Amino acid sequence: MKKSLLIGAIAVVALMNNFKAQTTWDFSSSAWPVTAGETTETVKNNLGLVPGPISSANFAQVEANSTTFPDNTAFTKRFKLNGGGFTSTGANTTPTQRYVVFKVNGNSLINVWYKNGGSGDRTLYIGTGSSILGSKTYSNSSDGLTYTYEYVGPARDIYIYGDQSLNLYKITATNVGTTVLGVNDLKKTMKTKVYAIGNKIHVADLDAKNTEVNVYTATGSLVMKVNVSADANFEINTKGVYIVNVKSEAGAKSVKVLVN
Repeated sequence: MKKSLLIGAIAVVALMNNFKAQTTWDFSSSAWPVTAGETTETVKNNLGLVPGPISSANFAQVEANSTTFPDNTAFTKRFKLNGGGFTSTGANTTPTQRYVVFKVNGNSLINVWYKNGGSGDRTLYIGTGSSILGSKTYSNSSDGLTYTYEYVGPARDIYIYGDQSLNLYKITATNVGTTVLGVNDLKKTMKTKVYAIGNKIHVADLDAKNTEVNVYTATGSLVMKVNVSADANFEINTKGVYIVNVKSEAGAKSVKVLVN
């Protein structure tokens, strides 16, 4: 009898550990006033908002939009991603623009209330920043969708983005914890140097051996993506202004350079 009670107690404790406090980002609430959007990386209500290596027009715009979802949840405003989380030459596994991010301390139940931002198939992604955890593809832009993903794993950042424009109405996640996500989490200081000499872009003094380098035009088109483990330089044949984004376990930074 005592053994059965002990097993039952262990099961209850395990069940309770799977249900952590829930964090809610409801874009219809007063915490998210109507706004034109964000042009630089920022954090609002513990949610990281990242326009991209260059500003993305109207990303994170909150606007009036009254709708009721099939689960009878009513909303009065929506949050616009206003574009895909990666460029046409990028990878859907790696968001580089127009995404939101938050931290979880481990296992987490994540729910996203959203609508497509237009007609045709559009996909919502939940990922780690380098891989896709779950996705939902849908073609109807009129109906509201609720996508649920149960994350099981260690503490990490969770990214939410789309392949095209999506409108978010609410996000909930368990086990987000008490650590406040700050701007410094999005803009970690790196000693890695990025500069241009003539028609070559140089990357030097790496913080980590495995460093991802993405080179974008001034309009946001990806022209080069490489991984480097030591000082390197890359020849660019077209003159102009470029945005170089470097990312590693030490953080991320974007630098504007002029190629002659």
